Amino acid sequence: AKAAKKQADALELATTNEQNEEDKDSVKKAAKKMKHIVDRSHMHPGVNIFRQFKRLLGRAMQETLRGKAAIIIKVVQQVALGVIYGGIYTLGDNQASIMDRFGLLSLIVIGATNMAMAGTIRSFPKEKAIVSNELASSMYRTGPYFIAKALSELPLIGVFNAIFGAIIYPLTKLQPGKFKTFLGLTSLHSIASEAFGLVIGSISPSSDVALALFPPIIVLNIIFDGKNISEENTPAALRWVNKIGLIKWGFSGLALNEFEGLEFSTKGPRRGPVTKTGEEALARFGLDDMKISDVIGAQTKLIAGCWLLSFFGLALTRQKYEVMHSPRK
Repeated sequence: AKAAKKQADALELATTNEQNEEDKDSVKKAAKKMKHIVDRSHMHPGVNIFRQFKRLLGRAMQETLRGKAAIIIKVVQQVALGVIYGGIYTLGDNQASIMDRFGLLSLIVIGATNMAMAGTIRSFPKEKAIVSNELASSMYRTGPYFIAKALSELPLIGVFNAIFGAIIYPLTKLQPGKFKTFLGLTSLHSIASEAFGLVIGSISPSSDVALALFPPIIVLNIIFDGKNISEENTPAALRWVNKIGLIKWGFSGLALNEFEGLEFSTKGPRRGPVTKTGEEALARFGLDDMKISDVIGAQTKLIAGCWLLSFFGLALTRQKYEVMHSPRK
């Protein structure tokens, strides 16, 4: 009986050891599977980034064109503004028209800044909430998505500015022969404003926060637009704002394009000293030493800088999830 009991105990011990070995094997297999899942969360998608960009650009274009109501509203806005400005301003060559031209160009730039930034600020934080989940799932990289997003907005910007320019230019009688440059400068300014809106949207957790940041940024841009305060009298701590002022560079470009080559009559009502040429009028605002190429260079740098900051803002503020680690042996 004792021998049978010992044999039974030995058999039970062997069975237990065998079960323990099977459990260990199961744990190892589970750990390998879990490690595969954990490692996958850190992997970038296997699809080539150029293919990602192509598909993301197609999707972004579809999303942009799908919002037909928003497109129609923006077209109506451009037409309405063009007609309103054209009904108010009729520019001539007398002395009074000098200030009228500066005022009109300033309104054009401020309006373009408002519309480009506001549209991006409203929509991008909402889109970012969806995109963050896809980025967290490693469906695609941040770079291809952001480049596709930025480029998908360009065609409509050109269309809206062409509609606005085609209405306001002949109605207000801006300088003939410079419409193409006017259209290029307004489009470049709208792209810069849209890029600045992307920066705000990328760092804002919600549309409410982005919209709250919008008014003070616009006010700062208007204050440092090159007309309200001279660069020499700007506080030292704020002089950097002049270098990145959206409205300042937009206004400077349009003013240079409009006034270079103009000649004014010395007759009729006037404000201040008599100004005979457009170059003399530009000198009032310290623009006589500036060139259109300087404006294009500055706005191009602004666009590149804003896109870079937006990329980092999107990458740093996207949703993050706790990583599960494999159990210790």
